[in-house]
Amino acid sequence: DSWGGDITTAAIAHLAHSTPAEFLFTATDFNSYVTVSMAEGAPQRVNGRMAASTAPGLGIRPRPDVLGSPVLAIE
Repeated sequence: DSWGGDITTAAIAHLAHSTPAEFLFTATDFNSYVTVSMAEGAPQRVNGRMAASTAPGLGIRPRPDVLGSPVLAIE
């Protein structure tokens, strides 16, 4: 998710929703710039706007088949 895919876009959407309107200038949907989806349920731009999910956490389901094996596992 280095360029900014679904996971980054979900975090940006939640940050934007928690920013008071008078301080919010813009938020970017980086997942529209990549070709591989890394999570299901990520915010999508519709008519120039996006909204954060109301599901728990970031509201997304990461796709392990795309992300691959963990680099580090702490047990």
